[in-house]
Amino acid sequence: MGKASKSFFVRLVRLGVILALNAAAAYALWLTWPRESPESAVAASERLATERRAPSERLRGLGQAPRSSATGILRNVETGARAIVARWVESARELSKNKVHAGNAAVAVCVRELGQPATGEVDLGAGRSLLPASNMKLVTTAAALTLLGPAWEFRTRVEASGPIVDGVLEGDLVLRAAGDPFFDRRADGEVEARLAPLLDSLAARGVTSVRGDVVLDEGAFADPAPAEQWPAPEQHWAEYCALSGGFSINRGCLAVQVAPRGVGELASVLVRPHGHGLEERLGVRTVAEGKLIVNVGAHTGKLVASGSIPARSAVWSDAVAAPDPVLLFGHALCAALEGRGIVLQGRLTRRRHAPGGETVCVLTTPVADYLEEINTDSTNAVADQVLLALGNEVVGAGSFQAGARATKDALIALGVSADGFEQFDGSGLSRGNRVSARQIAALLESVASSDPASARAYLDSLAVAGAEGTLASRMKSGPAAGRVRAKTGFINGVSALSGFVQRDDGRTFVFSILVNYPHVDGLNANCFKPMQDELCELLASVKS
Repeated sequence: MGKASKSFFVRLVRLGVILALNAAAAYALWLTWPRESPESAVAASERLATERRAPSERLRGLGQAPRSSATGILRNVETGARAIVARWVESARELSKNKVHAGNAAVAVCVRELGQPATGEVDLGAGRSLLPASNMKLVTTAAALTLLGPAWEFRTRVEASGPIVDGVLEGDLVLRAAGDPFFDRRADGEVEARLAPLLDSLAARGVTSVRGDVVLDEGAFADPAPAEQWPAPEQHWAEYCALSGGFSINRGCLAVQVAPRGVGELASVLVRPHGHGLEERLGVRTVAEGKLIVNVGAHTGKLVASGSIPARSAVWSDAVAAPDPVLLFGHALCAALEGRGIVLQGRLTRRRHAPGGETVCVLTTPVADYLEEINTDSTNAVADQVLLALGNEVVGAGSFQAGARATKDALIALGVSADGFEQFDGSGLSRGNRVSARQIAALLESVASSDPASARAYLDSLAVAGAEGTLASRMKSGPAAGRVRAKTGFINGVSALSGFVQRDDGRTFVFSILVNYPHVDGLNANCFKPMQDELCELLASVKS
């Protein structure tokens, strides 16, 4: 190498060293520089919507914390949350034998402090659109409260298409669909109390016979059918896959109770609602000892129950989806009418936009009455019925598609971005649903900051850690016990928990945790639920 070449090479090396040192210095400065992510249009709209409300409205019933150290406490939450998530994802990798790992498990966490819009948020992948499972119910109920209001009622109008002469209704008894699930979780499948106002109205008018048909007018409601990307058909008999429609009763399910009799005898099988309209094939045998094995299903016009029950067993009970919630409603209604001594001379029929007449009565149920069954107990069919009713009321069609259109209107009204949001049902069963942890957290914050009646109804509908609903057996002790109000969520490969943590220092955190991962049995119970619980304990106890 010549002298000139050596000199050039030395200068080139020196230049490379200088550039490397500058890059290292810039990186170190970037690591230590206090950063805030630029406010997106979505965050700006959420902030402005929140700031327009008075603090007393935003925090009614939740308590307001001092602003001091608010940013610091969120920094501590983020540091702790990152460590917790990393540890549990590693545990999932070990338990799944490398089938689930940091490269294919999406964990999104968003945390905000209620009433402190200027302090920012904890963002661990919070903007990713993920499957929410039953956290979609939070969106469904928030949309209903926002667009309909907590006082809105399902109104099933009942009309007589002809005069009542000498106790005979000379025409049809017409019922107009409203989407009411007609469900009472305390009734064990009994439905007569829900139909009593109609039965009493007919009795008051002296009706003893209906010459025409009992007509179920489904109006603009879609025919009952699974939502897109629902579980496979072999699961559709299960209670969690119950269909929804313009009419339903007992949330489209049959309640089944099996009690043992003498050894060798057929067990007693009680099915409600009475008069469900299905042929019963009941063959559960009482055995001296052994395992309790009961299989039930309703399909092709038959209700089948088989298996065995030990003689000393307690009563076994479960629910099974009816093949058609509209027909279930109709048959249960006809049985209730006949049970009151009213003779039905015509048939049970389904029509759309049938001619009617004088209103006999209106069966009403406030939507607020169903919020707890949706968010505390996570009853899928009730959530789907609410979405259908929302679509019917706001868009004019009782379908999942119309309900989803209404939901996007509600998100806009709440100041929440709808970018990336997709809804295919009201319950969260569909694998087409998509929402981000940030959208859920913003939604929760906005509803809690809305009118007091809606905020109270929404908060009261959530499960309570260690005490109620789907959280009754979780976080039973420790800093989060009784302080977390939230909605759980699970379908294969999806685990979710979103809600509120009310701390003893007066602060309230809004949080959303969404996890999507390749399904491996046991990971939800052994990794992702404990991870969510630990994150809630962090929120309840972290110091600034």
